[in-house]
Amino acid sequence: MSQLSPRSGKANYIKPRGKSFYYRRAIPPEFRWMFGGKSEWNIKLEGPTDASRRAEAAALAHQHNKAMMYDILEDVTITDTDDLAMRVDFTPMAARPFKFRRDGQVVETFKIAISDDPDYLRQAERDGYFGMRREEGLVQVGLAQINQAIPRSEGAELELNELKAANYTQQIDEMVPASGDTLRSILPKMHNQNNPRASTRASHLLAVEEFIALHGDLQLAAITKQHLNDYVEHLCGVRNKGKPLAPTTVQQRLEKMSAILEFATSVDAVEYNVAKAVKAPKDKRPIGDQTYKPFAKAEVRKLVEVATQIWTERKYQAHRTRMSRVTDSITALHMLIWTGARPEEICQLRLADVDLERRGIIITNESDDLGVRRRILKNEESVLGFPIHHRLVPRLEEHIEYIRSVSNSGLLFPSFVLGTENGRYASPIGLDWSAHFRPHVSTDPQKVLYSLRHSWAGASKDAGMSETMRNAIMGHTSGSKSASAKRYTHHFDDLHNQLEWVDKMDCIGG
Repeated sequence: MSQLSPRSGKANYIKPRGKSFYYRRAIPPEFRWMFGGKSEWNIKLEGPTDASRRAEAAALAHQHNKAMMYDILEDVTITDTDDLAMRVDFTPMAARPFKFRRDGQVVETFKIAISDDPDYLRQAERDGYFGMRREEGLVQVGLAQINQAIPRSEGAELELNELKAANYTQQIDEMVPASGDTLRSILPKMHNQNNPRASTRASHLLAVEEFIALHGDLQLAAITKQHLNDYVEHLCGVRNKGKPLAPTTVQQRLEKMSAILEFATSVDAVEYNVAKAVKAPKDKRPIGDQTYKPFAKAEVRKLVEVATQIWTERKYQAHRTRMSRVTDSITALHMLIWTGARPEEICQLRLADVDLERRGIIITNESDDLGVRRRILKNEESVLGFPIHHRLVPRLEEHIEYIRSVSNSGLLFPSFVLGTENGRYASPIGLDWSAHFRPHVSTDPQKVLYSLRHSWAGASKDAGMSETMRNAIMGHTSGSKSASAKRYTHHFDDLHNQLEWVDKMDCIGG
């Protein structure tokens, strides 16, 4: 590890030349690449007095000392090529990351590696460094320093720095032509085209950054099946709060990587999705530990009691807002209990989706002209139908009458349209569960609002409902054990029989 040791004592680097004075200072060999390969600074001082020249030289010395107070973590010579290679960490000297350029994109980092040896650079990139050849390094560092200076520039100085930055950028693009998309560069293109919800974007980014931390930001064409296998093996060794990641979590991360590579094939960035040939580890846990656990009926009653009390007592800025939020939240909770639907399916409902006369709810992905966010179901082709339990009818009648009197949005739960464009309709009720209800109902991490779906399934079994009918109502294919099973189109062809069985169910008890 190497750092600059400035001259001590009274040295000020001031040298006279005729009637002028200059700041002259040798640049240590290991730092010259940062300053265009120069061996010394030779800067004319403009101060008219000794005191002003000393202050000017001291400021320059301080600036140069700071520029060189970084850690050279590794300074080695590649035997075969006699290439000086180094890894550099700018963290001690920089308040914010340096901005470099690669494949037309800005890369922010504190850590760089410089070498003309490809194997050295590949390994450095796997370790989290931004790798570059020595020739490129001189230009990249120049661009990074200009980018650091631009926010502090004004007027003519700002214009000059922007011109310098444009010149450096052009040099880099000519020196390092775009070499094809990487995971980082393809991901924004995928999101711009598919417009996924915020949580999906975040999960894609998490998987990509985990992969890059292990292998570096490889070109997509360079990613192999072995890279993905190594990634899966790495995830199996990751521990969160002292526990290994669940096999289902590892599988989900792999699925995110596969989705990104599948998009890459669709835009001809790669020829084949190598992730298709990679398998996630088998989930060997007991079936009860692999999914959410159902609530006991006493817990469901407690949830209704606690939620009703908290929502009723909560203060809102306006009386109208308060009443809408209260009735939305309580009605949505009862619908989750009595329908077995997913929270997002219920919370995005439109008034027109509820047919109280037939006692049925239709949930689709069809667009409408309400001017709000589009509907999102788990599968794009889904059309779901849920029978309305007789105990749910009075609450829905009262709720719909009230909502029509205070809102013209067309939504069944108008106060749930919150957050970002790609957020979730169910976020408000989910946040209430995490912040207010969990401690009073159950601290079991496998019991969440989604567990009400499993509770409904248990109540349907207790009522003697057949598996075929239960799967039809919940949107599973017959015989499926998975909540992610593909749904089939549902148009209430069997609503009469479904209502007969649903009305036998008791989802609360007591």
